[in-house]
Amino acid sequence: MAREIKDSGIKWMGTIPVDWEISPVFKYFHDKIFLNLDYEFRYAFKFNYGTLKYKNELGDIDFYRNTYLKYIKVKKNDIIINGLNLNYDFVSQRVAITPQNGIITSAYIAMRPYGEQNTNYFCYLFKSMDNIKLFHGMGKGIRLTLSFDELKRKRICVPRLPEQKAIADFLDKKCAEIDGLLADLEAEVKTLAEYKKSIIAETVTRGLNPNAPMKQSGIPWAETIPAHWVSEKFRYKLKVRRVTGQGDKQVLSVYREYGVVPKDSRDDNHNVTSEDTSKYKYVRPNDFVINKMKAWQGSMGVSDYEGIVSPAYFVYGFSDDDYNPRYFHYFMRNANNIPEYRRLSGGIREGQWDLSPYDLGNMPVIVPPKAEQNEIVAYLDEKCALLDKSITDKQTQIETLKSYRSSLIYEYVTGKKRVI
Repeated sequence: MAREIKDSGIKWMGTIPVDWEISPVFKYFHDKIFLNLDYEFRYAFKFNYGTLKYKNELGDIDFYRNTYLKYIKVKKNDIIINGLNLNYDFVSQRVAITPQNGIITSAYIAMRPYGEQNTNYFCYLFKSMDNIKLFHGMGKGIRLTLSFDELKRKRICVPRLPEQKAIADFLDKKCAEIDGLLADLEAEVKTLAEYKKSIIAETVTRGLNPNAPMKQSGIPWAETIPAHWVSEKFRYKLKVRRVTGQGDKQVLSVYREYGVVPKDSRDDNHNVTSEDTSKYKYVRPNDFVINKMKAWQGSMGVSDYEGIVSPAYFVYGFSDDDYNPRYFHYFMRNANNIPEYRRLSGGIREGQWDLSPYDLGNMPVIVPPKAEQNEIVAYLDEKCALLDKSITDKQTQIETLKSYRSSLIYEYVTGKKRVI
């Protein structure tokens, strides 16, 4: 027998079962949650991809006392929503349920149910709102911050308690199955990415001939290299370029995963482009670009594009044709170099480390003969293309599964499909 339905009067929900209730959030939840002023709890939660886990604080926990006195106490099964920076896309990662008692920053929304409710059901409901970016249209201020005072007036659909539990139990089981598949695929992507890194690192430091005579390089991160290869300081082959006044050119970004790409080709770059780009540095195809504050993460590469980059970046041009730019791209971005970039970068806070152009200029670079560079590039281009395709195929499967999970949650928390 078909279930009788009604119009919810809420656009994103559409129709719902006729016996479900439509009421504002404040009927079911309150935010009367107290600060940790008595220092009862000493371990804080943080968001981790849509779940909560304890922060891995280092050192004596009492070091964080003054901070944790200002955190709020949460109980097991409270619902936490990260309502900060709603213009950033953290879809399906903003809502979580507390696995046990603890504390969390008061910057987040912490909601506790009135009376007997199945908070797992409500957690799935709020996750569904998050999945369709409903929170993105809410929030106030420059950073678009959502408060409980705004959220509490939003109407939601609520079945009776037995059905809440049945829906939550069903989704727990189905989502666990999907998450297991996702974990396997993500592990495969990680393995392929690590394999790609190892191939690049091996090839740009040892070449393609496994029987080539080797010699000590004098470079800590590449102890031996083929005997006929040489090493030269970075500054011998690359010269700084500081050309500006090209503000009408496309803006480029530097990613540790991809190298230099047009900024508008990615939707995960939250750096703000200045209104006045006249002082941005001009980049030609085959120029080498490095984000000096993120060199220790590998944010650099030879550009395939003409464009402009932040004035804070370094731009270099090759001083002669001894290098195949693609070989240099592979060499500078290879994983073996990362510890050296870390060593050469300095600063008080890790996120603000800065690479000095002097230190970079004195960094040794391994130089095979030009013909061998060309062979290495051809080999790596082919191998990396195959690996990238495998990674992309698996990432597509991951996105399909995530989309299916989001649809599944939506269909059950709005009564489109029923468990009982």
